[in-house]
Amino acid sequence: MNSFADNFRNHMKRVGATRYDRNMHDKTREFNNYFANALDKEACVIDGVETQAIFQDQSQSNNKELSDDKYIVLPNSVECSVGSYVIWRDEQWLIFTGEFKTIATHQQLKIKHVNHSIKWIVDKETKKVSNNGDGWGAYVQNQTLYTLGVSFTGNNLSLINGKMMLYVKNNSETSQITIGDRFFISGKIYKVEFADSISRIGLINLLLDEDTLNPEVDNVQLGIANYWGSNGKDDEQKNNSDNSNVTTSTIEIIGDQKARLGRSYNYSVVQVNEDGSKTPLKVSEWNIESIQTLPINILERDENTLQFSVIDDSRYIGNTMNILAKVNNQYQSLSVKIIAKF
Repeated sequence: MNSFADNFRNHMKRVGATRYDRNMHDKTREFNNYFANALDKEACVIDGVETQAIFQDQSQSNNKELSDDKYIVLPNSVECSVGSYVIWRDEQWLIFTGEFKTIATHQQLKIKHVNHSIKWIVDKETKKVSNNGDGWGAYVQNQTLYTLGVSFTGNNLSLINGKMMLYVKNNSETSQITIGDRFFISGKIYKVEFADSISRIGLINLLLDEDTLNPEVDNVQLGIANYWGSNGKDDEQKNNSDNSNVTTSTIEIIGDQKARLGRSYNYSVVQVNEDGSKTPLKVSEWNIESIQTLPINILERDENTLQFSVIDDSRYIGNTMNILAKVNNQYQSLSVKIIAKF
């Protein structure tokens, strides 16, 4: 038979030995009772694990506009963090923000509705698509604001200028996304201008700029940009031919595709071999074409390199020019866009 002292110590272990522990125990019990009887508790799947969670509207008193942003409330025992995917009511949601609770009786996180899935080729030889062909769910928001998707250069020339902000889970595949990568969004092509994985730990934030669709390399049916190689659909035809033992290589102009005002840039031509190595090539002729006045001064032009400086004049921002290099009686081209100085 236990003594009074043993019973008292067991009781104190259950309810808490200090005032803080007792108050925390009471708060946790209050949450457990609330969670057990909540009307908005529903079944869901978090990162592939079936569980139950409370889903709350962002603001019951928001009478100005409706929003699909929700709060999700979970016990501390459930594994969930920023970047997790939630399947609820046959829809996919992305954990967008996690709250550091001052009284850590439970978890509360903000979720956003996944409104797009980005896909890209992760293995060019086998044409393997990201996330085993399903792509990664993302939250995409229009950032065009007052530009209406068009910027004007000079008196008559208009250029596309649509921008998107995209949030996607940070993992081994999405972390390989780099500036210049291209994706399909709403039937249009967007190119990555900026990538940030620090502001929201667990998510990657991509700033996208509208780009031009190229049917020779972009697969519209599958919604995958850069599906074919630099030679377009011809690459796929070569891979399907019987000459599987023939090694292939491509010729590329190496240099920046965006040139800032007042800065100098160098360009050269290389042969990219099948093993990824690059062999410098000699250029017999360099040309630069533009439908506007050339915004550059040529500094050097020989068989090895082309060097120029961009004129420091803000009127040239948005101009696009094509660099042409003649190698082995064939022309290679690279499009360069003039952008702001800083």
